[in-house]
Amino acid sequence: MPTPTEHLRVRARRIVEEARRLVPLRAALLAGSAGRGDADFYSDIDLLLYVDELPTDETVAAVRDVVGGTDPSGKERTEQACGEEFDLDGVHAEMVFFKVREFEARLDDLLDRLVDFDAPTQKILMGLAEGLALEGADLIERWRARVSDFPEPLRRAMIERYWTFFPLWYYTDVLAERDAELWRLDVLVEAAFNLLGVLSALNRLYFTRFELKGMRAMIGKMELAPVGLADRVESLFDLEPSAAAGQLGRLVEETRALVLRELPDLDLPLPHPPGTQKEPWSL
Repeated sequence: MPTPTEHLRVRARRIVEEARRLVPLRAALLAGSAGRGDADFYSDIDLLLYVDELPTDETVAAVRDVVGGTDPSGKERTEQACGEEFDLDGVHAEMVFFKVREFEARLDDLLDRLVDFDAPTQKILMGLAEGLALEGADLIERWRARVSDFPEPLRRAMIERYWTFFPLWYYTDVLAERDAELWRLDVLVEAAFNLLGVLSALNRLYFTRFELKGMRAMIGKMELAPVGLADRVESLFDLEPSAAAGQLGRLVEETRALVLRELPDLDLPLPHPPGTQKEPWSL
């Protein structure tokens, strides 16, 4: 019996073969878990098809029809991309055609000009680095070579962008008096994502909080990280409020020390350092 990865790759290759008959393809990349090789029975087919000129909606529909896709839903057509989502043999498939020149311009934006570097589009870089080339391997490898050379200006910009932490340790007693549990949890979620963003950049890993999956695998790639990071991040949501605040403070302090050891000139402010606490006033 084929594995889920093999099952999805067979169907992805079928889509590429039929698309090639109807559209002049420059390259094709299978992204997501099927591309990485760790798919399961909940995984989708995420297929990027690179072209010089976008096909018509009719041609996109013809590709889907010839492979046996059903229940289609169109994706919004832009000047850069078009595509469809559909069901293929019980699997959800997303097929997107992307203009090569627009894709390369987006790489320039993300890697050189640092435009919207913290947007969900950074997922493009993650998919490119981890995906499986099904067509145009030379072009894909050329792009990968750019992505593999993590720019130092991007590293610094990401650390500065994600270095923002509400000092939960300072306001623990205040929040306890104000029935603010949802706010407290929201602060913890934001802090957890920001810690991962800072540490990803420190380790020259691309990161977006958008639909973040595989946290432990991502942390496993980090050479510079607080000890027990994955368990400690998850524990933030299990510990009682004051203990969670203390754990967050220690993670922030340890992360700050790691960053400054590598990049001592960075400004990483902490207006209310961990260990401090707001005192009530009295009459």
